Amino acid sequence: MEPGRIVISAVSVLVPLAAILSLASDRAHPIQFTDIAAKAGIKANMRCGGPEKRWIPEANGSGAAWLDYDNDGLLDLLIVNGSDMQRLREIVAGQTPPAPHDGVYLFKNLGNGRFEDVTQKAGLSNPYWGTGANAADFNNDGYTDILITTIGRDLLFKNNGNGTFTEIGKAAGLSQNIAWHTGSAFGDFDNDGYLDLFITGYVDIHSFSFNEPAPVCQYLGMQVFCGPIGLKGEKGVLYHNNGDGTFTNVTKQAGLGDVKPAHGFSAVFDDFNQDSKIDIFVANDSDPNFLFLNQGNGTFKESALDRGVAFNVDGRAQSNMGVAVGDYDNSGRLDVLTTTFHQDYFPLFKQDKSGAFEDISSSVGLATVTMPYFGWACGFADFDNDGQRELWIANGHVYPRSPAYFEPFTVFRNRGGKFALDYSFPATPNNSYRGGATADFNNNGKLDVVVLPISGQPLLLENQTTEANSWTGIRLRGTRSNRDAIGASVRIEACGTTQFDTVRNGDSYLSHNDSRVHFGLGSCAKTDRVTITWPLGGVQVLKNVPVNRYIEIEEPR
Repeated sequence: MEPGRIVISAVSVLVPLAAILSLASDRAHPIQFTDIAAKAGIKANMRCGGPEKRWIPEANGSGAAWLDYDNDGLLDLLIVNGSDMQRLREIVAGQTPPAPHDGVYLFKNLGNGRFEDVTQKAGLSNPYWGTGANAADFNNDGYTDILITTIGRDLLFKNNGNGTFTEIGKAAGLSQNIAWHTGSAFGDFDNDGYLDLFITGYVDIHSFSFNEPAPVCQYLGMQVFCGPIGLKGEKGVLYHNNGDGTFTNVTKQAGLGDVKPAHGFSAVFDDFNQDSKIDIFVANDSDPNFLFLNQGNGTFKESALDRGVAFNVDGRAQSNMGVAVGDYDNSGRLDVLTTTFHQDYFPLFKQDKSGAFEDISSSVGLATVTMPYFGWACGFADFDNDGQRELWIANGHVYPRSPAYFEPFTVFRNRGGKFALDYSFPATPNNSYRGGATADFNNNGKLDVVVLPISGQPLLLENQTTEANSWTGIRLRGTRSNRDAIGASVRIEACGTTQFDTVRNGDSYLSHNDSRVHFGLGSCAKTDRVTITWPLGGVQVLKNVPVNRYIEIEEPR
């Protein structure tokens, strides 16, 4: 087997060893972010219905995706926007209204802390009520494509390789039925080298009326919109990539056709039981979660109850919105956290050696500290590069009359597998947040976060934590496997410690994170061994991989 190709990126950052050794042991440095959205040119007027939130579609917000659409080594930003109730009524009636100027935004990263709005130049538009944002190279041509899920018809934009996109959803075989779709995830479930697609459904949009007056329900003595409880759920859709630029709906053939409709929000493709077959996790709102385990013959088995992730430790279904996946305690196994409703804690499901999960929120300090929040986007990310992943959450209530409607973006710092609230932005909440995603947009080794409000302007939170720890970032490129290497795993050994992560697609909330795997190394200024298991099973071992820079590793042919 050839050793594979390692490309040292031109956008590297070298940290002097003396600075690392002198500062890495100082634990007094708090995690810090500064909102630079306005200065950076990220201006997007987010909207999701009216301010009173009289109908359930007005409450859930939308997502963002980080991608390098022009292959210049800098991550660009896609933001999907909602709409208004008049447009929604037209969409449900089968009409396709003219695309507004603010249905979707694409911001090109100029590399100097500035972004340029290239939406029109790129040929992107969204006539529907946008919900989710995703990005992947579905046709393996070397250019990242865009998927936008909507209340309407889902949109697939093929990257033309010249800075423009062409919408090919219908031609590619995506359903043209009007439906309320939310999260999405790309992954190669049959290991043929092409990315398949799973799209979650939330509510059967045709099962109730949007005619006035709006239905009214009660919450703590307040009159609020109704749902999702009492509203008919929607089924998810699994598409198989045919390898010729088209997809086929294989939901029934794959064994998902008999799964009960649910109120699905976020989906993730990842190998949850580490059997070299990529699975699907779905966070459901007010319903048990789904864990579809890949049987290796083109079918899946719903196993959430058997594996312990359907319900929380009380045996109760929660209002699950976002999902964080990662090895938070460096055990070598994937763990799962979901965000939930206000005054209901966020469950952290830790995986044991048998592949079963246990809700351990209480023992790691999360059960009490998450109770005050209404969580949406979330993730595990090592913001201070100390080798332990923090938990970040975008928060905001759904009822404007609630005193908790405005909530902050929060970070819970990881100290030896225990979590404590470390950071809130802003100190005084000034919005109700929904979608969000992490990325090192300026390639300086510190993970940043974009956070979307239900209305108003996005936050671009630049990481200004002063820790000077070492780090390494790796972009994997498949040759035999899918080009994005979704489903690959990486183990890194450095100074006696081992960390593990995977290349996944679909976590957070309706959003897409930086696809590069990022490891903080603390005071360790070198790596000893990096072991990559590619989606098609090949194992590649590299020694002395450079630190404090991003590298690209190509799968051996």
